[in-house]
Amino acid sequence: MSSTGLAIFDLDNTILNGDSDYSMINYLVDTNILNKEAKHVNDAFIKDYQQGQLDFNKYTKFALSSFTGKSQDEINKIILPFVNKVIEPMINIFALKLIHDHHGKGDKILLASATNELIVKPIAERLEIKNVIATNVEFKNNVCAGEFIPPSALGEGKLELVNRWMRKNQFDTFSGVTFYSDSINDLPLMEAVEFPKAVNPDTKLEHISQARGWEIIHLPLI
Repeated sequence: MSSTGLAIFDLDNTILNGDSDYSMINYLVDTNILNKEAKHVNDAFIKDYQQGQLDFNKYTKFALSSFTGKSQDEINKIILPFVNKVIEPMINIFALKLIHDHHGKGDKILLASATNELIVKPIAERLEIKNVIATNVEFKNNVCAGEFIPPSALGEGKLELVNRWMRKNQFDTFSGVTFYSDSINDLPLMEAVEFPKAVNPDTKLEHISQARGWEIIHLPLI
């Protein structure tokens, strides 16, 4: 068992004031990589996600469609400007303070996001977070195949991937582990850790957090 503490952070609407996956699609429309109809499809998917009813298979195919057939270098030429232009202003400085406080206590930081790794890894690099869990993307012959590698990092899948990471990093129990999230989709991991923290939670997660006595943190959205 590692003697180091562990703090896990969700990304979208927790560290970020917004959703990176959703923002990526809108950015692709704004830069004429996707047509305008994609915005309407994106809006429908985000509503399903917020209700905890997302069809992840359909959404991932949609989200990866612009990257299918592209190499990692070609994908980076799209995503890195997106991180600089769109994600940078979305970073919540108060969430960064939470991360900084855990660093100060000597805790290991793990970013765990359901968003695909093509987006999450560049954001993690910007945040200087080395340990990352995201939905893994399949590559064939060095190009994006447009599919994710199961399990996804959504819901029970995130819990499974966190469990795998913990075993590899000598964390054999959730005792002392903290998890910050806004989303009802993260309920399985919230229930597993010793210290669940609901950050600007959606309505469903807020109700559950109140009923169970979980800490609710309201970070200013500036």
